[in-house]
Amino acid sequence: MKGGKSRAPTPRLKKKAEHEKAGKPESGHATAKRERVAISRPKKGASGKTGGWRTFRPVIDPEKCSRCGLCSLYCPEAAIGEDLKIDYDFCKGCGICAEECPQKAIRMEREEQ
Repeated sequence: MKGGKSRAPTPRLKKKAEHEKAGKPESGHATAKRERVAISRPKKGASGKTGGWRTFRPVIDPEKCSRCGLCSLYCPEAAIGEDLKIDYDFCKGCGICAEECPQKAIRMEREEQ
């Protein structure tokens, strides 16, 4: 804002303000339900099942787990399902899930040969 002039709100900001005033989310629904959306699912690729490359495997401690789903969200191979079960056929043991877990409920264990 130069010279004390204010810009007119954009149509998007006007709509947002109207919904906030009415106590509704922007979608216009009185209540919005958050759903977990699957970004991708593991599948057999050109390299086949890639879990055999792993040196370390993630192990979830159900006592510590808060079921927040961050491990599933950050898994680059989508090897952690909605039920938070790990598909070891596709898990490469990168440890991102263990690093991102806010409860530290995932530990990395050396894979047995």
